[in-house]
Amino acid sequence: MGAPTVLVLLAICALSYVGRICGQEVVNTGTTISLNNIHYYLPAKPFSSGHASVYTNCVSPSKNSGLGLVPVTVINSNATVLNLEALETIVNGFTEQDDVWGEAFLSALIPQGPYLIASTGDLYQPYRLYADDSGAFTQPLGPFDAALGVFTALPATVPGIAAPGIAVPSRLYYTKTPSKPLAGVRTGIKDIYDIAGVQTSNGNRAFYDLYPPRNATALPVQRLIDAGAILVGKMKTSQFANGEVATADWVDYHEPFNPRGDGYQDTSSSSSGPGSGIGSYPWLDLTLGSDTGGSVRGPSQVQGVFGNRPTRGLVPLTNTMPLAPELDTAGFL
Repeated sequence: MGAPTVLVLLAICALSYVGRICGQEVVNTGTTISLNNIHYYLPAKPFSSGHASVYTNCVSPSKNSGLGLVPVTVINSNATVLNLEALETIVNGFTEQDDVWGEAFLSALIPQGPYLIASTGDLYQPYRLYADDSGAFTQPLGPFDAALGVFTALPATVPGIAAPGIAVPSRLYYTKTPSKPLAGVRTGIKDIYDIAGVQTSNGNRAFYDLYPPRNATALPVQRLIDAGAILVGKMKTSQFANGEVATADWVDYHEPFNPRGDGYQDTSSSSSGPGSGIGSYPWLDLTLGSDTGGSVRGPSQVQGVFGNRPTRGLVPLTNTMPLAPELDTAGFL
């Protein structure tokens, strides 16, 4: 046995020993890709598993990216013949309706929305990554894990300065129904509401570090999920939902930026993250805040958005941080 062979065996044994000592496990948390200069996040689990022949039959060798992934588009049509004119009408509708889909996904056509097909035949749903330039979010969320019944923190980001990536799915995947009136509605959640699988900060770093991921979801949030809403992240709040003024009172986290004026106006009250986010981002549809003494009404006013403080007690605030239970209520921005 030559010296190189001995060295290789020693290296393998050393790695095996270190692996046993450290007890480490390599876990696939998904990947990020760039397609036509737009950043996407792909979950670790495929949306659908197929046979490798699907890949070879649908995709020409010239379309192979070298990564074993090819963008494709799924189209639903009632037409008996899908001619070029009908296809163009559908594609134009996609462009007007959705911000995740792009012409790059026309590499192949298979039933509705953008996908990436792997050489194994697996289909992946891409999530477009947006930068949180206004600093409205505390924690981006990954796709809901139906098997475990929990969410996870999003393990992806985009190039930029202190701007985490927020992943949003295509609107084309969802159809609103009487039982799912919020199907596909991209929703941000104020970080006083527990979400199963992720930690809650209540605007305080020590609280976030002290307590483990929650094992139950706050009822107001669960009601949104049951109605079809898509949770994209938890959003900033002042410490323990107390009213704070920029920048004197914001210590653990920087106050979000107000999209109005020069961007440096105060975002007002504890639902400042939801107010800033819904005012800043056209790709965000709805945010859930809370109102005790004006924490929905204040941010909505100063950021020029609609705010609704419903009747107190309309939805029980289980698994939600209390401020003044006699006045606390969930509210939308």
